[in-house]
Amino acid sequence: MTHFEKLSVAVIGAGVAGLGAAWRLAQSGCAVTLFDSAPIPAQSGAATWASGGMLCARLEMTGAPPPLAAFALGARAAWPAFAAELERVAAISCGFTERGALHVAFGRERAGTAGPGVERIDRAAALRLEPGLADEVTEALWTAGEAHVDPRWLALALVRACRSAGVTLAAETRVNRIVEQQGRVSGVLTASGVQGFDHVVLAAGAWSAGLLKVSNLPGPGVRPVKGEMVSFAADPRAMPASRLIWSDDCYIIPHADGRVLIGATQIESGFDASLDQGRIDALRDAAIRVLPALGSLAELERFAGFRPASDDGLPLLGGVGPDGLTLAGGQFRNGILFAPLVADAAAQHVLQGRLPEIARPFAAGRFTEIAA
Repeated sequence: MTHFEKLSVAVIGAGVAGLGAAWRLAQSGCAVTLFDSAPIPAQSGAATWASGGMLCARLEMTGAPPPLAAFALGARAAWPAFAAELERVAAISCGFTERGALHVAFGRERAGTAGPGVERIDRAAALRLEPGLADEVTEALWTAGEAHVDPRWLALALVRACRSAGVTLAAETRVNRIVEQQGRVSGVLTASGVQGFDHVVLAAGAWSAGLLKVSNLPGPGVRPVKGEMVSFAADPRAMPASRLIWSDDCYIIPHADGRVLIGATQIESGFDASLDQGRIDALRDAAIRVLPALGSLAELERFAGFRPASDDGLPLLGGVGPDGLTLAGGQFRNGILFAPLVADAAAQHVLQGRLPEIARPFAAGRFTEIAA
């Protein structure tokens, strides 16, 4: 790819999609500048920082359209190598853990549908996997192939990887407009003025549609869907659980540093960042119903983030509008799971002008084509 060595690329957004795309592009020889209006990695309200970190290509994808299910499975298969490479480059852990997941049921309830790769197990088998389950748990779905990662460690590792690859980090630098000249994107406008780039990658999550609109560029709708969470502080040497656990009312994610994350609500309220304490109390209580030991732990944090949801619920990848613009967004609840494939898809679109085959069902241009 020697003829791309001088390609200059602006990446807008320092969540997992923007960080991953910036890293891959810099590895390919591009001169990359990563912009975010917040510190890098972005924290307050950012979907990555507020994520649970589930890598659930089966439990999370029950009933998903076949292309999305295939994308999820492909992303899950890419994660071990992605995590290993990232940890080698960054010299810190991203918390990648492959211990499977349980979806538990109470009393006479059934624990969902046992699809491919999912096994229905009885209480005794569930207790062998997680001895701390409540007495009321009667059965579970067991998916050995599920995993999780610590999204905050992941973001910090990606920042280190970007730095090591030569990415310029423009933190607390708001992109006010994407600049277009003669039918091609030519740069970005910040408070410092126009900065020229050969290509722009828009990975601003739930804020992407707003930036397209103020830039007078066509593009699909992306709306924020708030997800509220609560976390507990446990002793890392005596965790109440060792793997991801679902119920119909919550999910529980134990991380290696002792944090136990409980999530998550799904609220359509625009960019209202306020927390509904009653909803979060209900999450906490639902988690304690599954794992009673959580009731003896101190609460650590209550927080929320804005998931980027497209109009059809599918990712938004590749070109839209004028040449020189690539979208990497619309991941909704699965930004962490999709991260390896989204990074590769964005980089390939910038460098080769096309998406990988597995990503083509999610071409962002599908909305502008419909509108036309």
